[in-house]
Amino acid sequence: MPSFIHDYLRTHRRKWAITQKELAFLLGHKSPTHISRLELGQRIPSKDVVLACEVLFGIPPRSCFPKLYANIEETVLARAATLYERLDNEMSKTAIRKKEFLSAALKRAITRNNKTEGV
Repeated sequence: MPSFIHDYLRTHRRKWAITQKELAFLLGHKSPTHISRLELGQRIPSKDVVLACEVLFGIPPRSCFPKLYANIEETVLARAATLYERLDNEMSKTAIRKKEFLSAALKRAITRNNKTEGV
């Protein structure tokens, strides 16, 4: 698995003095090896792990797994832009509604990125 999926799982786990074995148990895994691989970026967390970490640590997924979130965001927004372009010349009520939805999603991402970058 790609090592660019850096996350803060280890940081949050260690903040609360939770061992890898204990976190594995809390997340429903039998082996701490799974946690080690997640922390090293050798394994992409499942949606269950991502949501369980939010439950346990009280932080949103994009704070615990920022690189994973950024990769997913980039992919989804590229698709949103493509769909918007496909709908660009359509003027039906449903097409207009879809473009409003896609535009709002793209605007949120731009606003969030500008806040993150301090722009």
